[in-house]
Amino acid sequence: MKKIIAFALFAMTVMSFASAKAVKRGAGKDLTPYLSETDCRAICKDIVGQVIKNPRVERFEEKNGRAPIVSIGKIKDQTGEFFDTQIIANSLKTAVLNSGKLEFMANADVRNEMRDEVIMQQDHSAEDKALALDEEDAADYMLTGSVKLMVQNNGKKQERTYIVNIELTDLTTHRTVAMFEPSEETKDYLKKTASIKSK
Repeated sequence: MKKIIAFALFAMTVMSFASAKAVKRGAGKDLTPYLSETDCRAICKDIVGQVIKNPRVERFEEKNGRAPIVSIGKIKDQTGEFFDTQIIANSLKTAVLNSGKLEFMANADVRNEMRDEVIMQQDHSAEDKALALDEEDAADYMLTGSVKLMVQNNGKKQERTYIVNIELTDLTTHRTVAMFEPSEETKDYLKKTASIKSK
């Protein structure tokens, strides 16, 4: 028991002395050794750019005469450090909307609220003003994914590499249409270096 307590105290001491390596990315000054919101925005913008150029997505618009509608599913945290994957989800949504090439469905909880509102209108609004039920749109594709973490210790330095994978799935066939990862231009956002100083 004493050994376990001693090891835990040592680990806490090492963690408390971890400091991020200064890395400038363009105009940013993000020095955190963890994946940040700034990193997520750049990565997701890159990935959505790849989605837009995907041949299957381009063929969808040619075939249907409209942009595909996308919803965001679960982004799994597999880092072991309780990373808030909602940051990735929100960044994906922002990139989808800003692209102007894809349509985006509201979150499931928002859609439920809107359904409740439409149902309430059936009882309390004028008949000619109440919105009709079952008129909502539907997504064609869903974006899901995961975030993993690879840690390598090299002397007094710790290299942390976040691995982000995003899948595009056809909601009609449930087939995975394509898989995406950050391009070489944005992979540096996923690599973090921290100096570990011992007493």
